[in-house]
Amino acid sequence: MFKTRNPGKKIKEVLLKLGDKYTIRIIDFENCIYLKLKNGYYFEVSGLDNAKKSFNATLYIWDDSIKKIVETISNITSFDMLKDCLEVAEEKYLKLQNSVEQ
Repeated sequence: MFKTRNPGKKIKEVLLKLGDKYTIRIIDFENCIYLKLKNGYYFEVSGLDNAKKSFNATLYIWDDSIKKIVETISNITSFDMLKDCLEVAEEKYLKLQNSVEQ
């Protein structure tokens, strides 16, 4: 049986910089950074649990109500770029839900 290894140094460092609202979850046998919004969307950051010196992440935005990816942002090549992408996505998807509720 396939076993996922414990999160590595790089993904733990990124998680620490992002802050307490993010966690590490195993998704498709990979340690990923995870954030669940209160409105049913969640973010999965893949590609950071490795020993490579380079930074290359992909952000998947899921709509939990339909169990589908609604947006993918690839080729995120730095921590600052990842942080910016997460902030913009969080603002966008929180507004989407807020406009539906009104």
